[in-house]
Amino acid sequence: IFNYKLEIFNPKKNTEKIKKLLKRLKNEFLEKINNWEKYKPIRGKIEDFFKLCKDGLNMRDIHKYTHDSVKRTVYLNVFLAGLITLQGYTTKTALQKLAEM
Repeated sequence: IFNYKLEIFNPKKNTEKIKKLLKRLKNEFLEKINNWEKYKPIRGKIEDFFKLCKDGLNMRDIHKYTHDSVKRTVYLNVFLAGLITLQGYTTKTALQKLAEM
């Protein structure tokens, strides 16, 4: 079952173009959901990277009071996370060990 957005009933819009886009998105989604096993290791690695950022780089709770200080902290932590992955910590086990330190 696939329902179109209400926007489809707007006579000023190009409805065929919107229908084609939504149908293409639906087909891509169904293809990926049927092959979800292929994406499972990638998803696990992404989750480990976020765990490293949250726990290893202390980004779970950011106790800052200004927008600029939050930006500086987040930029620095993303930079550090990038450096960590450039140093070769790219495997699932290496990221897990770093996050748990």
